[in-house]
Amino acid sequence: MANSDQPYTGMGLREQLFMEARAMAEYALANGFKVPISVIQTLELFEVKSTEVLVEPDVNLQLPVDDLVRAHSALVRLVEPAKPSTILLLDCEQKSSSRLKFLGPVSLIRQMMVAAIISMVMFITLALSHYVKEDGGHILSSGGIPLLLNLLFFLSAAGLGASFSALYKANTYIANGTFDPTYHSSYWIRFFLGLIAGLMLSVLISKDAFKGGAGVVILFEPGIIHPMLAMLGGFSADLLHTILSRLVEAIESLFRGSTKSVIAYQLQEEKSRLASAQVQQQSKLAIELLQLQQTMGGAENSDALKSNINKMLNDLLPDAGFSPDDKPKEPLNKD
Repeated sequence: MANSDQPYTGMGLREQLFMEARAMAEYALANGFKVPISVIQTLELFEVKSTEVLVEPDVNLQLPVDDLVRAHSALVRLVEPAKPSTILLLDCEQKSSSRLKFLGPVSLIRQMMVAAIISMVMFITLALSHYVKEDGGHILSSGGIPLLLNLLFFLSAAGLGASFSALYKANTYIANGTFDPTYHSSYWIRFFLGLIAGLMLSVLISKDAFKGGAGVVILFEPGIIHPMLAMLGGFSADLLHTILSRLVEAIESLFRGSTKSVIAYQLQEEKSRLASAQVQQQSKLAIELLQLQQTMGGAENSDALKSNINKMLNDLLPDAGFSPDDKPKEPLNKD
């Protein structure tokens, strides 16, 4: 029986083809797709039913695999854009006996739901504390238990934003049937990056940065600026990465000049290099043509050829003014 977390554990190639094809056939039939009769007959032919209840059927290893491969390919085209691995994972998860199954169709969703619930409980509980207030959480003017509770409050806000982002993205992939379980760890990496980003944004950015001047509309109350920054950082760790990148560029520009100046200088250098290479190539070709011209005899065909070569030389170097009697400036290569 396939493991719900790792459905491919211990499977051979033929078993993988059969399990994916069987799961895709069930998915297609349940969603009203027209499954070819030959595909169903092939799956029944390869299926070895067990007498035990709730045990996955085995695959017949004696039959040629050609028909099974064709049935698998036909089902893949039928259920697109859904992926066979996603459908098999969902099929195995439906048959699992996990007590947290009601939280989501796959283990990642359930784990993220638990993280979101913990973040929400922490957010509400810490918000009730009298230590958590508008001017709390300043790492230079506060300390002890008040600072700790405020930082945990910001961390819980970042956790809400990070779990919301991960759940929304994973649910989109699951709904489309394109969720890839191999990226399971990347969701948790982005979750912890969101926690770090949210905490840093809420601590490092002052609420005074959002004070409105004349004609400026402020959409948020001053007291929720820091929790909002924590949620934004948790929702998108790229926000903190962008801010830090811009700060690094600004500091570098103090010592290396502005970015535009550096780019303009590099472009000018590249243009000069290309122009120099082009002149060298043209000069080399002109010398070779002159050498060829001098080696020709005095026949009429030779005169016509000389005229054509002169035309080519004047096209390459229009300012040189070549004539039929010109000689190359470099000696012929006698090697």
